[in-house]
Amino acid sequence: MRVYLVRHGKAARGGYAHDADRPLTDRGKADTERIARRMAKAGLSVQQIRHSGLVRAEQTAEILGRALNPPGGVIAVAGLHYADPVEPLARELHLEEEPVMLVGHNPFMEDLASALLTGERGHRPLWFTTAATACFEYDHGAWSVRWMLTPEIAQKAKDGKR
Repeated sequence: MRVYLVRHGKAARGGYAHDADRPLTDRGKADTERIARRMAKAGLSVQQIRHSGLVRAEQTAEILGRALNPPGGVIAVAGLHYADPVEPLARELHLEEEPVMLVGHNPFMEDLASALLTGERGHRPLWFTTAATACFEYDHGAWSVRWMLTPEIAQKAKDGKR
């Protein structure tokens, strides 16, 4: 089983009545599109893309959805907000039958990565920059990181740099 954890792209600061309303910046959109193109070019396949419902996560998920065309669509789900507990998801995620992509926020994504890899939140074994994506695989009763893609790596790959 594979799961892809994605932190939303860079979001606008201030000027919004509610934090949930902050949209992606132009840079956030560009970074997410770069990541999405790299994953599509690599032939990445997911059954469904799920996001927290906050504007910045929804916009990130929609950009990814246009590139990856998941058969199960792009949907908002509960439990992916920055302050949500990660333990329920960490316990159940290995039961998914098809690869899914989860688009959310920090510190949630870093805490979820920690819970999957160490069994506890708070260790933060991965640092999720905005628009960063990590592929986790569950095999023989344990999670491991298969790869991680950041906007900087995707840009260097596009430019032909190593």
